[in-house]
Amino acid sequence: MKTRFLAICVALFSTISAFAQRDLMLSQQFFSRLNFNPAATGNSDDVDFFLIGRWQWADFEDSPKDGVFNVSNYIESIRSGFGLSASYDDLGIANHTFICKPAYAYHINLNESMLLSMGLSFGFLYHSWDPSDHRLIDPQEVGLESFPADPEKKFRPDMDFGMELATPKLMFGASIVHILNNEEKVTTSVPGRQFYLYTRATLSPSDFLAICPAFVLMHRNKVSKVELNVQAFFNRMIWGGVTYRPDVGSGAWFSSNEVTFTIGMERNRLRFGYAFNLGLGEVAKLSKQSHEVLISYRIPKKKAKYQRFLEDEE
Repeated sequence: MKTRFLAICVALFSTISAFAQRDLMLSQQFFSRLNFNPAATGNSDDVDFFLIGRWQWADFEDSPKDGVFNVSNYIESIRSGFGLSASYDDLGIANHTFICKPAYAYHINLNESMLLSMGLSFGFLYHSWDPSDHRLIDPQEVGLESFPADPEKKFRPDMDFGMELATPKLMFGASIVHILNNEEKVTTSVPGRQFYLYTRATLSPSDFLAICPAFVLMHRNKVSKVELNVQAFFNRMIWGGVTYRPDVGSGAWFSSNEVTFTIGMERNRLRFGYAFNLGLGEVAKLSKQSHEVLISYRIPKKKAKYQRFLEDEE
């Protein structure tokens, strides 16, 4: 039995301010990445269902709550992956964003051990805002650009493009998300164009152990975020790891504002995962903890000629 080759753990880090990252803050996306890179659509031979939810700053009332649902399928006869990604971002009181995008990816087997995929997703972004449900310490903020006085409901088209190059031991990925939304100033309703670049290696010291270090760079306008991640997978069933996000903007790489610990298990193609996010430094003054729960299930199909990089032959 060979060791399973698991995909990269890409965490989506965001803040809500001008020039800030706008995507969801998720820490367990190594099983499904198509909501930020459509090239990952169909990266398993099975029909894959992926659901993840996050409760941010759990010790605060009306704290943000996020969720992502991905489903994808690979059709070998046309070497194409088809999928759908839906995400919900509750930024607090009456400030909600919903994104839904069908996705397509074409897969090219460059040789028996190298796979190139190119993907595109296109859908819509819906944002709603009701200032009457918010409580402000300073009422003079009402009507400012950062706090509109009138309710807002906006639909926007949304599109992503990405590529992945994968071998059993190494993977590279790059994507551009929110291509059609490139306003200079990011607000709670305008995500802004973002760039992702990541790589992941798979080290297999034994048949029952796989260690997967990863590096992720996320860039939006004047803001860059870096993630360093390592996951260990035991006996194809249990995993655990740690994620470190240094504060590269301040130049203080060793005064991180976030460290995340993950643990999970899989049995009969059903996965459960949990992540605990610990805020450090300045972030700890706001809130010290966030929680994230993952549920995923894969419906098996007939074995394909080419194995995907999520799973190796037994």
